[in-house]
Amino acid sequence: MKLSKTLPQLAALVLLGFFATPVQAADLVAVTAAKPASNNEQIALNFVKDTAEKGLTFLSKPNSTEEEKKAEFKQLLNNSFDMESIGRFTLGRYWNVATPAQQKEYQALFRKMVVNVYAQRFGDYKGQKFEVRSSRPVGNDDVLVSSFIVPTDGSDNIQVDWRVRNRGGSIKIVDVLVAGVSMSVTQRSDFSSVIQRGGGKLDVLIDYLKQKS
Repeated sequence: MKLSKTLPQLAALVLLGFFATPVQAADLVAVTAAKPASNNEQIALNFVKDTAEKGLTFLSKPNSTEEEKKAEFKQLLNNSFDMESIGRFTLGRYWNVATPAQQKEYQALFRKMVVNVYAQRFGDYKGQKFEVRSSRPVGNDDVLVSSFIVPTDGSDNIQVDWRVRNRGGSIKIVDVLVAGVSMSVTQRSDFSSVIQRGGGKLDVLIDYLKQKS
């Protein structure tokens, strides 16, 4: 797996591609960690596990069309990920210089791009096992939940960490780290490169996202 891929592409492989196999959720998603030290950690760990199970549920429906799966995934994405914060972070310093209209258009296009990229990866990977193993607090509000993709061919496991934020009972995933590499940071770098190649104009990125969408 190349770590230079964007946030949506890698998250697609992690969150959905590895769940695209018609088995029971209990057979695929396992919690092997000892009991987390705090209630907040337990909540975050269960949240990641439940998100994985929901992904498996709609992908495993034998008669669902791609459009139906795409719609269910969009709902899962909105419910489980803080797309507003992720989108703002990935725009970096350009967020502060964007007009309100540009910010609104960018956020809408970013969400649409993520959904479309994910949908293209449905079913790419099958049979791998997903194990949630541990959690630890990071920062003031976040918990890092560590999981592993266990390939069926005996190759090395892939560590995937999920940064989960709980603010006032609103629980969302705010970043995904694959083998220690932050996908949000990677995506921000990619977007910055697009803007810089376009002479520093945010409209260049917006046009780029329109093409992706």
